[in-house]
Amino acid sequence: MDELYEAAVKGNVASLLELLEKDKLLLDRIMTGNRTETPVHIAAMLGHWKFVEEVLARKPELVKEQDSQSSTPLHLAAAKGYFNIVTSLLRVYPEICFVRDKYERNPIHVAAMKGHVDVLELLVRTKPDAARSVIEHGQTILHLCVKHNRLEALKLLMDILDDNHFINLGDDYGDTILHLAAANRQTKTIVFLIDKGVDPNIKNSRGFTALGLLAQGQSVERVSEIMHSVPQISENLDPSKQTVYANNMVTAFHPPVGEDDKSKAKRKWQKNMHKTLVVVAVLLATMAFQASITPPGGLWQDNDGHTAGESIMADKYPHRYRKFIACNTIIFVASLSIIMLFISGLPLEKPQITTWIAMLTTWVAIIFTAVAYSISIWVFTPYSELHFTNKTVRVAVLTWTGLMAFIFLCQIVRLILKVAPKVPKMAPKVLKFVRKASIRREPEDLIA
Repeated sequence: MDELYEAAVKGNVASLLELLEKDKLLLDRIMTGNRTETPVHIAAMLGHWKFVEEVLARKPELVKEQDSQSSTPLHLAAAKGYFNIVTSLLRVYPEICFVRDKYERNPIHVAAMKGHVDVLELLVRTKPDAARSVIEHGQTILHLCVKHNRLEALKLLMDILDDNHFINLGDDYGDTILHLAAANRQTKTIVFLIDKGVDPNIKNSRGFTALGLLAQGQSVERVSEIMHSVPQISENLDPSKQTVYANNMVTAFHPPVGEDDKSKAKRKWQKNMHKTLVVVAVLLATMAFQASITPPGGLWQDNDGHTAGESIMADKYPHRYRKFIACNTIIFVASLSIIMLFISGLPLEKPQITTWIAMLTTWVAIIFTAVAYSISIWVFTPYSELHFTNKTVRVAVLTWTGLMAFIFLCQIVRLILKVAPKVPKMAPKVLKFVRKASIRREPEDLIA
């Protein structure tokens, strides 16, 4: 039996005849054996036409046998495009066109997928009803042609079948062949299908028309070009309406580039700001903690007549020490609050108010850091240098105050510019609220 399969692989007809001469029941044993592939499967797949003819002349039943994939010899010959073998198989048993493989595809479906137009035409003209059968997910043979971009096979089937209902069938997701062509950006196929009468207004299960899907990946000019190429779309629309329609489709699926860039820039700014705020908060918290255990001026030692570890600043300048401790505590608490906010796992991108709260808290911590610095300078500056120190600190404070005022003014202007466009929309609501409030107060006024 192995010798028979070797002969099938080589297409050796002489070896086949010799084996059959030795064993008349050899082909019968093939049909009842454990192997799923028959010599006809192998010869059909490899294109050995004469070998297939000789086997079928002695055992025509082998034409119906299916392999492990449920494929018949006709499936394999159609997939390879062997016209002569397909002809021989059909001559033996034409009904084999209806047999399906494990993917529910019959030989006509396979020929369409592979784009073998001559084989496809032979199969369809032999059994046109087999071409109308539906496969998995509700797809038709036309869906397969579009899915595998076989335009010539599609044209052949449309001409032979000539069924308006069939060409507009949708699959299990409501997608027609025009939807698939649009999704795959097959411009030539789109123009051909609409010209052949495929309805461009059919919506799939997601509510999209075919041109709506097309607009997701094409420019306005390209959509307009396709619309002008198809009389069924453009005949009822003047050029201005066509352009508006194309613009509407593209805009519906693609926001303007400027808006998209702004959105990306805003998200990038937020991420960078979050990282910056966390770093600043950690530094401020570390500094505040260090200042709490080692305040300015240092600590008393054992040999100084004071309790070891007590703050020198608290002893000599108690009033300023209290101010320093208050500022340092505010810095520490504010910094820890920022750190806790960012490690809490809360969604900080939306709303943006959380970012602004963190920024405001950081501002507070930085301002009180400046105040704590000023107090520290006063503590360990000698009396002889106090005049110069006062002058320096005064200039620094004025500069700092001016900078803070400028930044605050910029933020106010920014807020006004952001809110101003919304005022006209809010004005009617405010007036309506005031009007209702005044009406509700009228009875009280009458009583008074």
